[in-house]
Formats: sequence, structure tokens, C-alpha cells
Amino acid sequence: MKNNPDDYILAVWEIEESFGKVNEKDVASRLNVSLPTAWEALHKLSDENLLTIGRSGISFTPKGKIIAANTMRTHRITEYFAYSFLEVPWEESHEAVMYLEHGFTGKMLETLYKNMGFPKKCPHGNPINVMDLLSEEDLTNVRDGSYEIERIVYEDRDFLKKIADSGSKPGERVKIERNDEYLIILGQNGEIKMDKYLARGIRVTK
Repeated sequence: MKNNPDDYILAVWEIEESFGKVNEKDVASRLNVSLPTAWEALHKLSDENLLTIGRSGISFTPKGKIIAANTMRTHRITEYFAYSFLEVPWEESHEAVMYLEHGFTGKMLETLYKNMGFPKKCPHGNPINVMDLLSEEDLTNVRDGSYEIERIVYEDRDFLKKIADSGSKPGERVKIERNDEYLIILGQNGEIKMDKYLARGIRVTK
């Protein structure tokens, strides 16, 4: 199926929140589309004054930030619904709602949110109030030791599956070891060797 413009907004938000910098190639890879397809969609959003695209990368305009925050909030509420009530597997809940979420808007979304008990986080630990200020660190900024997984910002299915299989979901305590090339996460069920770039998509607390 063709990606909705909201999918591009979600991808830009997720990549920026995870890794700090966004470009067309990152978005194309995240959405599994060609670079020309991503370029066209992103520049349409730029024409609508939702994104700025320049040499330093892609970022939201003030107008785009507001729309993106609402889009991400809807996404995380729908993820919670899919995981908690439809029994969608944890690692699949992000992709499972990419089309479902477009049907939940306005009063319907708020009624769903209320009936679920106003959850504060999506299944991956990310705040539903996306503008919350959080006290946390990404894995590249911590020393070797024991930490609690706070949230998984980068919600790629294969990435999430490795985390789930190792027993390193949000709320679990893990041991972190690092060397010059990669990080090792020692979870309840095993270990993950992780590229330091991807490790920035995981947040932990002491």
C-alpha cells in the first residue's frame, strides 16, 4: 500500500528523536520506499510549510511540529490499543497500526483513550504526551553497568524483535558493556551486540 503523508511525518519524528538528524535517505529506508519517492513526499510536506529541507537535514517548522506531535500522539494511543486489546505482538504493534491509526481521529480517538484508562505510554515506553520532558540517557552516553530500559524510540520491527527476544523491554533491568565498535546489552534471555548508531534509539535510566 502507498504510504500516507502522516507516515512520513512519523518517520521524520522518530528518526529525529532517535538519532538527532534526518535526511531523505533515512526516511526512504525507514518506510521501505525508493529515494525519489521519499524525496517527492517530503518536498510536498515542505511546500505545505510542515518541513524545512536543507544541507543540515530535515526538520519540522513550528506548524509542522504541532501537527507532528498530534500525529505521534494518535500513533502511540493506537499502538497501546493494538497491543493491549487486540493482542498484537509487542514488536509488531508499530507496523500493525500504520493504517489503522488513520481511522482514529477527533472524538473517536479521545473516547478510545478515555476507555483505555488514559495510558501514559505506548507499549514501547514512549510518552503519549509527546512533549513530556524525560530524565533519561541514550545508550551511547552511559558507562558499563546495570540500567533499566526506559523506552525504545526507534520502533523498527526487526530492531524490536531482537530487543524482545533478549528480554530487554521497557521496565527490564539490563547490563550494558561497550567497546570501541559496538555495545552489548545483556538482557534476561540473552545478549544483543548493537551498532552504536542504533543504540541511540534506546533510552535508559540508572
